Amino acid sequence: MIPQLLLGIGAVVVTIEVVSGAAAAGAGYGMGRKFGRKLCESLDQVESSMMNAVGNLRK
Repeated sequence: MIPQLLLGIGAVVVTIEVVSGAAAAGAGYGMGRKFGRKLCESLDQVESSMMNAVGNLRK
């Protein structure tokens, strides 16, 4: 009875650890995509403004 109880508790602990790790990885992936997209859009705006400034100098 005691070995079964210990194995059951061990399985629960390992399951909680794996699920919490997967949740953290999923949240990190989502946040990385969000902030990466914002950074990319900001850099695109900087590039566009620089191209417009150079274009105005050529006129």
